[in-house]
Amino acid sequence: MDFIEIAVIGIDGEAAEAVGDLFNRYGHGGAVIEATAPDFEKVTVRTVVPGDDPDRLREIEVLLALMGQALPHGLPEPRLQTIGETDWAESWKEHFQVVRLGRQLVIKPSWRDYEPRAGDLVIEIDPGLAFGSGLHPTTQLCLRILENLPLAGQRLFDVGTGSGILSLAALKLGAAFGRAVDVDEVAVRVAEENFTSNGLADRVETAVGSAGDYGLEPWPVVVANILAPVLIELMPQLASALATNGRLILSGMLTDQEQAVTGAAQEQGLEVIDRATIEDWVALVTTRKE
Repeated sequence: MDFIEIAVIGIDGEAAEAVGDLFNRYGHGGAVIEATAPDFEKVTVRTVVPGDDPDRLREIEVLLALMGQALPHGLPEPRLQTIGETDWAESWKEHFQVVRLGRQLVIKPSWRDYEPRAGDLVIEIDPGLAFGSGLHPTTQLCLRILENLPLAGQRLFDVGTGSGILSLAALKLGAAFGRAVDVDEVAVRVAEENFTSNGLADRVETAVGSAGDYGLEPWPVVVANILAPVLIELMPQLASALATNGRLILSGMLTDQEQAVTGAAQEQGLEVIDRATIEDWVALVTTRKE
């Protein structure tokens, strides 16, 4: 069966988040967000719809038009092209390269070759179609923060794990054990495959669910890289899962959403102790002190 690829090209972070969410909801296989590290100012967001489903294509086009009217800088016209199913399944891989992030972490797609340097911590990952390659700024921010935390021997609770990339990084950086959860069954399957391919399956457990389902014990490190409205909704559960003097990393928000997320954290007795940014994306490190 042929597919129609829909690509929105050269958009900024706020628009990419909105388009990506739309494509994850209505596209076939979710959204693919492409960027060339380290420049994330403009990205391309892609998805496909079955060629024999013109109604879904039209619905996405209408929603993109409405979204363009609401966004400050609008949206470019989407580019449409017909591609085969095999072409879509393979062509998106072309946009993922080996990426060095921070001092030690190297993200290597499973289909790329790489000769490690001394001290490299290589994470081999198959992101699937939509679950996190390490390229998106929100993931980069979390990786940067994790690299600067004292993780040796620590336990990590990863909420909204996606591809499992943050748990993988924490374990490579010395964490003793991780629990990785996601409400999406496909994401959990992808994460499990990535844990196995990195030889770390025995140090992490996975589950389909969220913070309230599996965070029922104090964790020294909790990380949640999800959309700002979901962070706010889950804040009581995230805070409950955090050990006293632990670190809760919150990512997935834009600068104009930071105040709302910070307020939700403070309502749960959390204090913001660090902040990192890439362009208009923000990540916060919070704690609950004795």
